[in-house]
Amino acid sequence: MKILIIGGVAAGTKVAAKLKRENRDYDVTILTKSKDISYAGCGLPYYVGNVIEQREQLIVNTPASFSALTGVTVLTETEVIKMNRDQKTVEAKNLATSELSTYSYDKLVIASGASPIKPAIEGVNLDGVYYMRTPEDSIGLREAVEAGKIKRAVVVGGGFIGLEVAENLSLQGVRVTVLDMADHILPGFDPEFAEYVEDHLADHSIMAMTDTRLEAILGEEKVEKVQTGKRAIKCDAVILAMGIRANTSFAVNTGLELMKNQTIKVNEFLMTNDPDIYAVGDCACVSNALTKESTWSPMAHPLILKVVLLPEI
Repeated sequence: MKILIIGGVAAGTKVAAKLKRENRDYDVTILTKSKDISYAGCGLPYYVGNVIEQREQLIVNTPASFSALTGVTVLTETEVIKMNRDQKTVEAKNLATSELSTYSYDKLVIASGASPIKPAIEGVNLDGVYYMRTPEDSIGLREAVEAGKIKRAVVVGGGFIGLEVAENLSLQGVRVTVLDMADHILPGFDPEFAEYVEDHLADHSIMAMTDTRLEAILGEEKVEKVQTGKRAIKCDAVILAMGIRANTSFAVNTGLELMKNQTIKVNEFLMTNDPDIYAVGDCACVSNALTKESTWSPMAHPLILKVVLLPEI
């Protein structure tokens, strides 16, 4: 049985390891566009704040150690750009050499994750604009802070990631402002609870500007200020934590059923409308256990293991 897994962070590596534990004869290959696999995404903001001190603490397994431990073949810096369901193949690009290769499968697991939203505004590519999705993101931000390049920062997005980054920057002595276009930070939470958190942030010198839209990032070669719908704010860095979009462009027009947000629809067993293809993690729209309705829940959860318990695999 040849099983191909697209994506090698949390969901992809967990599925791969479980498959090999179930049957050592499975031929399991992971294709991932990043250099790292199996890293602690939830720990990235805490590396910025030096709560997690060493980079190595973010990396659960290297490609070499994971392969040696599980017997899974891991190909990094390999981005899947096309899939052919009829031939049961995917086409991937080697990001180091631009070489294209074709990989076949008996069963395919899509665990391609998601990428941060990059707004179409002026200055989004300036030096000093950061995201918080990969180890390189947190390493770059921490290095800039430790080099004394960042004294004032604006975090755009008042969700979990944005607030964790704000907290850890503040711990490093950076003056932080959090922007969110919603009425309160932590959208979806009870307003009374959100107001309590906003007051708590203010007590720790973190200003939360709600009902405020980011309009532009200004500067000559690096970030100097942000322009909001209310006023300009001086800063040395902007951290964009405005949400994520599923990495599923290669699945468009393939016949796989996609939701409006381009996540892949799966059933309660994480199976797509193609019985030989599964989807897990941030790229999948799962079946709510109570309502049975399709729900996008891009957070770590135990459902990623259901895919390897089916008799089909």
